[in-house]
Amino acid sequence: MKRILTVIAVGIMFAGGLHAEQNKLDRRLRDKIRDYNTDKSRGRDRGKETIRVIVRTLPSQRSAADSEANRLGGKERRRFTILSGNVLDLPLSAIEQLSKHPGIHSVSLDDLVEAKQYPTTSHIRATTGAKAAETYGATGMGVGIAIIDSGIRNVPDLQNVVKSVNFTGDGLGPRSDPYGHGTHVAGLAAGSGQMANGQYKGIAPNAKLIDVRVLNDDGAAMTSTVIAGIEWAINNRNALGDNGQPMNIRVINLSLGKAPSESMDTDPLTLICREAVKRGIVVVVSAGNYGKDAFGEPLFGGITSPGTEASVLTVGAMTSWNSNVRTDDKLATYSSRGPTLIDNLAKPDIVAPGSNLVGPQSPGNRIVTMYPGQNVGGNYMKLSGTSMSAPIVAGTVALMLEKKPALKPNGVKAILMYTAEKRGENVMEVGGGYVNVAGALDMTMEINTGAAIGAYWLANNGADLNYSDVIAGSPVVWSQTFLWGNALAGGNALHYNTSAWGETIVWGETIVWGETIVWSETIVWSETIVWGETIIWGETAVKGESILEERF
Repeated sequence: MKRILTVIAVGIMFAGGLHAEQNKLDRRLRDKIRDYNTDKSRGRDRGKETIRVIVRTLPSQRSAADSEANRLGGKERRRFTILSGNVLDLPLSAIEQLSKHPGIHSVSLDDLVEAKQYPTTSHIRATTGAKAAETYGATGMGVGIAIIDSGIRNVPDLQNVVKSVNFTGDGLGPRSDPYGHGTHVAGLAAGSGQMANGQYKGIAPNAKLIDVRVLNDDGAAMTSTVIAGIEWAINNRNALGDNGQPMNIRVINLSLGKAPSESMDTDPLTLICREAVKRGIVVVVSAGNYGKDAFGEPLFGGITSPGTEASVLTVGAMTSWNSNVRTDDKLATYSSRGPTLIDNLAKPDIVAPGSNLVGPQSPGNRIVTMYPGQNVGGNYMKLSGTSMSAPIVAGTVALMLEKKPALKPNGVKAILMYTAEKRGENVMEVGGGYVNVAGALDMTMEINTGAAIGAYWLANNGADLNYSDVIAGSPVVWSQTFLWGNALAGGNALHYNTSAWGETIVWGETIVWGETIVWSETIVWSETIVWGETIIWGETAVKGESILEERF
């Protein structure tokens, strides 16, 4: 029987849980140590078996912690450049002992991350409002989007790739994508649609694409490999691309995820995303495809890491029925619902079309080879999942930053939710609402990013905004609210330039807001929330979105 919990407010759920344990090992490692100790008590000593872990050290004691790890038989596999720590192969018998060293901050399993998709759409530009936003002339020109995925193949639709790096170690050259996921994702964000006379054009076709390949030909990678790719994007955000121009990486798209096993405050994957946001990069992440159980019943709490991080833009999926109109669109049944499993944070932040989207195909890719029904005319393929929703939002961010480069990640995130269409679904299903590209550009164009803190930053104090748009012939009314942690902010909250929209505030932190800002109640859960034991996670996977097609 499913377990039903009545919760008064998200912020007080499971008080005294993992945060109070002060345990340096993540949940998965604690389980493995328990199994090891059980086997040892039964006469089976597996102490020499090694396991790959991510060790985060205190910067001031990194050398001492490294020496201790070496003494305990640890073998370094990778050393991080931004996170203080490294990746080790460590004997099972040494894990607990290493965690007790004062220089060790935390030890996490180096888990497997994958890209999942549920195996069209020529209509995404119309459905999202990108078509209506063309009046502003925004195409993403000059803005770099790092697609950290399975690679971007050199196909006619994707001639805007300005740099290609490969972290998989498979020896393949640049612009390789044997799995096929990354090429499709890149096309949704910034493809030209050239192979179909523009029919399958992405949201920001003139953005610069940066191909950061971390997923292998199975669409999987170790967490540490993904972290290395993100660190590269941060360190090289202003470096020159192959075209001799600055890459200007302002957006990272992560259409991948893994089962969360620790708080966002200790998870190395969420922490490196937080660092990217602090350095001015908008990080867009798929919410995951764990929205229903084996019987098709809704599940709550299925948000995957790093979508569990407060500062990133976590994107769920809508089914748009292969039509331009939005009035009949609904939450995709597979789309992961909040809250986050460990921190009980309200997620996702926003939703976008994700079912049966058509994007460019990497020739001979594994997905189409395994599922030939996903092929669309030889040059394209159709996939479904929150992996497909994320690049729709990433492309939208590029449009916004082209027009107002001084916008910071927090401001971008708030604008997207504030202008999103309010939907009838639970906030734990759709977050701030259904992405409205036209509305996001409407508000972006009215903002004076040079306004003083505390001053109006909207032209004419916001009087010129209609707070609605017409998309595919139907009105789309803005939600005029956004999630801040586990509360909803609304009213005139975005009329002013505040410290919250800069880089010094982590999303969701307690800050002092002006008296004129209207806040709603803390989010209250109903009795219909299903929690806990119904979520079944795989043993090792950090994945993108699954190949099974949403059935209509």
